[in-house]
Amino acid sequence: MLLVVYATTIFLTASLLFLVQPMFARMVLPLLGGAPAVWNTCLVFYQAALLAGYLYTHATTSWLGVRRQAALHAGLVFLPLFFLPIGIPPGWTPPAAESPIPWLFALLGVAVGLPFFVVSTTSPLLQRWFADTGHPSAGDPYFLYAAGNLGSVLGLLVYPVLLEPHLRLPEQSRLWAGGYLLLLALTLACALLLWRSPVPALAGPSQVQSTGLTARRRLRWVLLALVPSSLMLSVTTFISADVEAIPLLWVIPLAIYLLTFVLVFARRGIVPPSSISGSRWAASWAGSSPRSSRRSSSTPWPNIRWPSSSPACSRRGPAAAAASRSWLTSGSPGLSGR
Repeated sequence: MLLVVYATTIFLTASLLFLVQPMFARMVLPLLGGAPAVWNTCLVFYQAALLAGYLYTHATTSWLGVRRQAALHAGLVFLPLFFLPIGIPPGWTPPAAESPIPWLFALLGVAVGLPFFVVSTTSPLLQRWFADTGHPSAGDPYFLYAAGNLGSVLGLLVYPVLLEPHLRLPEQSRLWAGGYLLLLALTLACALLLWRSPVPALAGPSQVQSTGLTARRRLRWVLLALVPSSLMLSVTTFISADVEAIPLLWVIPLAIYLLTFVLVFARRGIVPPSSISGSRWAASWAGSSPRSSRRSSSTPWPNIRWPSSSPACSRRGPAAAAASRSWLTSGSPGLSGR
């Protein structure tokens, strides 16, 4: 029961997180004349908000401990209700004579910033809560990462295939608000299950601080996570500029990127680590060979296999008590790559 509730909540969290990204970008697109830079600018904002959510998770669990932090978060999840349903506030029009990027950043912060931030904190938080429940699988909560990324891929693909063709933007926003209400109820249920579970013998801030991560490993995570993030964005920019700026083409590179995390973090090991290492070596050799050099100079497509480098590195995660720090470490280069 406990595992089902936590996995379902993380799955719903990821779905909502990646549904709102193309949805709000689609709301803004007509105001900016369908510019390809709209989606890329939104991605930068989303990654910054995601990193802020990871920082909140790590800081609050480290300072307060898991169970007191759950009480804090149980109150925080009610704040986004004041900003729902999501939409463009009245009176917001892009500047005619200046760059619209600062205006778009401000709009994203006002309209979707708090709901996105709160939803972004849920997956790393629930992994940390789950590690403190005493469940038989609590010592290795990283398999829940696969459930979250599966929800992310589903959310990305459902929007252009089902939601956008059949629902108007106000209807999409109300549907997302209904999903958030369900997420709020499930998050409170997860907190209640945490509070009702026995306190582990080693629980406490000291356990969180003892991560066993060296600076060299953290740097390796940052560098390896930066590469696929940068290449994913380059593919998206290429598609938006040379084909068309539409949500269906926006989400395909991001969905492939997230699918690599699903494969690597699956509990049963869908893809053997040796195969992942071999594909990275093959991609590196292909990108440097004379035959592929002419193609790679004009298109980023040969590099699409590189995203596996980030999750392959992160699979060797730290102890469960340091889960929030691993999210923060592997998430920070995403913003740098953009």
